[in-house]
Amino acid sequence: MKKPDIKKVFAGIRTLFKNSNGSINVIYKGSKKRLLFTILIAIVTLIIIARMTVNIQNVIFKKKLKAPGMAVVTFEEEGVPVKAFKVKKTDFKDTLPCLGNIKGYKEVDLKFQVAGIIESFNFEEGEKIQEGDIIASLIQRDALLKLKYAEIELNKNQKLFEIGAISPMKAEQAKLEYESAKSDLDKTNIYAMSDGLLGSRLLDVGNYVTPNDKAGIFVDSGKVYAEFNIIEKDVPKAALGQKAEVFVDAYPNKSYNGVIDRIAPIIEGRSRTEAIKVELDNKDGLLKPGMFVRALIATYEKKDAIIIPASALKKRENDYFVFVVHKEEQGGREEAVDAKKKSEKKLWLFGKRRKEEDAALAERPKEKEAEYGTIETRKITLGYMTQDMVEVDSGLKEDELIVSEVHEDFKDKAKVEISEVQEGLI
Repeated sequence: MKKPDIKKVFAGIRTLFKNSNGSINVIYKGSKKRLLFTILIAIVTLIIIARMTVNIQNVIFKKKLKAPGMAVVTFEEEGVPVKAFKVKKTDFKDTLPCLGNIKGYKEVDLKFQVAGIIESFNFEEGEKIQEGDIIASLIQRDALLKLKYAEIELNKNQKLFEIGAISPMKAEQAKLEYESAKSDLDKTNIYAMSDGLLGSRLLDVGNYVTPNDKAGIFVDSGKVYAEFNIIEKDVPKAALGQKAEVFVDAYPNKSYNGVIDRIAPIIEGRSRTEAIKVELDNKDGLLKPGMFVRALIATYEKKDAIIIPASALKKRENDYFVFVVHKEEQGGREEAVDAKKKSEKKLWLFGKRRKEEDAALAERPKEKEAEYGTIETRKITLGYMTQDMVEVDSGLKEDELIVSEVHEDFKDKAKVEISEVQEGLI
């Protein structure tokens, strides 16, 4: 390819400018008005292009805004919104709610020791009984005849023994036969072993009973038990001696205090529950066996404990972590926002904003300024745990902020926006 001749190129340019000058002179002389109109159109076009350029800069360059005579202002990206919890020491008490029934301190099934027909029932349901009272009796005719015969034989053998007519063994045998007949007579009665009341009466006079049949229930009412069945997962929480506050539906404005006195050693197969009993004083006799009761058993108590929501925990292998939020100083961020507003105002080529935009900004309600912070992942040691709350033995201090609802994993020094601060769980 041949190189261009430099002299010929410059000669062509001179010819072009000479022709152009000639044309402009012709236009200038021919139409002065047309030239002015062309200049006006060019000026309007430049104004439109300038405004479009500023708007495009505002859209594209959100993070960095630069104006003549001012420094570059950088705005950080908004952090992930999180809810925070302020750590406080509190007196913590965990309770186990239970449902159950009142049982007598002593509930004894009333059964005869021998078979027979019931001749009398001396008490009605709910009637008070004193120790030694005969509650019910069988027909005793045969037993009385045997006792009378044994008594006669005993007296006869004693006289014969006194004159030496029979051996001592024979006299002792007669005495034992009398005691046996007397015992058989006692077996036709049911005696009260202590003070109480007749809980229920299951049979009536004239019924034939055997030693396997239950005639009624005797209840010692001086003390009662509130019996509850707790589910298997709550079994580790219950222990002997724990305090319980018991509520009875029949007396809504009154409560009874007691302690766990008995815990069943086995889990009931069908219901998968464990029976526990709370001893209650019943001197006034208001608590009656069979009443429906509710209770709150104090399973754990601690003063000045650090308690956090269970939703704040993050588990990694066998360790537990929380995300501590360190608040940022608001001064630097406010200055950056002010600088941004000033730079936006200066970037307008023609002074003031449009009136309608200024009016819209003035009518906009003032919002509460957002708070920001950085994340610190911290390992903690746990103490007592419930489904909703956790006691922290070590790793947190009072007044620190943590993320209360952990939906994702955070990295150290990650930026977050604090949307809400919660104080206190109890």
